[in-house]
Amino acid sequence: MWILILAAGIVVALGFAVDRFGWYHLISGYNTMSKERQERVDIKRVARLIAWMCYGIGAMFLLIALIDLSGWSAPLEPFFLVLFVFIVAMLWRMQRYDGNIFDESGRLRPGGKKRLIPIIIVSVILLVGVPALLFWFSQPTEVTVTDSVIVIEGSYGREVPLDEVEDVTWTILPDIARRTNGADTGTRLTGHFRTEAGEDVLLFIDRDVEPVIRLDWSAEPIYLNQSSAEATRALYEEIQSR
Repeated sequence: MWILILAAGIVVALGFAVDRFGWYHLISGYNTMSKERQERVDIKRVARLIAWMCYGIGAMFLLIALIDLSGWSAPLEPFFLVLFVFIVAMLWRMQRYDGNIFDESGRLRPGGKKRLIPIIIVSVILLVGVPALLFWFSQPTEVTVTDSVIVIEGSYGREVPLDEVEDVTWTILPDIARRTNGADTGTRLTGHFRTEAGEDVLLFIDRDVEPVIRLDWSAEPIYLNQSSAEATRALYEEIQSR
C-alpha cells in the first residue's frame, strides 16, 4: 500500500500545481484547445475543481492505505465506489465552466452534446463498468473435476491436468504478503499473490472459509476453496478420488 501513499502525494501535488501555480498545460483537453476556445473556458474555476478533485482522490488513497497498514479487515469496495461517484460529479461540474459546451445561460451550445461524449463514456466506465467488474471478481469460483483435468472457471481460471498435479493437500491459507496480479474484493482473493514465505501462488479463495485445498501443480501452486467448508471438503475428496 506504499504505492497508494506515493500516488496520493503525486495527485495532491498535481492538483496544487494546477490551482496555485497555474500549470494549466497539465489539464487534458484544455492544453490542446485553440486560443479562441481557451478564452471561453473559466480556467481558474476549472483549475480549482481539479485541485479539489485531486485532494479528494489523495485523501481517499491515504485512507485506504491506512486501513491496510493498520490490519483492519474492512471491505474496500465502498471506498472506491464513493471515490468514483465523487470523480464523476466533479468532472460534470467542470463542464459548466466550459463556454464551448454551455452558453452564459447554462444552455448547451450547438455541438455541445458531442463534446460531452468523452465525459459520458468515463462516467459509464466508473459507475457501471468498474462495479460490474468488482461484482464479477466477488463471485464464488466454480470448479469442475473430470477424469483428466481440474477446470477452474472465471477470471484467472485454469485447466489443470491431473497428471501434472504432484500433490493435493487439505490445509490452511498461508499468510499473504501482497497481490502481484490479481483482485482482492471483499472476502475473495483471486489471481496471483505472494506469501510471506516468498512463494508465488495462484489463489481462488473465500477468506471466510477454512481450511482450503492446495494443489502442487507443476506450473504454479494453487490454493482454492468453495462457498462453504462442506463444499470445499467434497471438492477435495473428489480430486483425491481421481
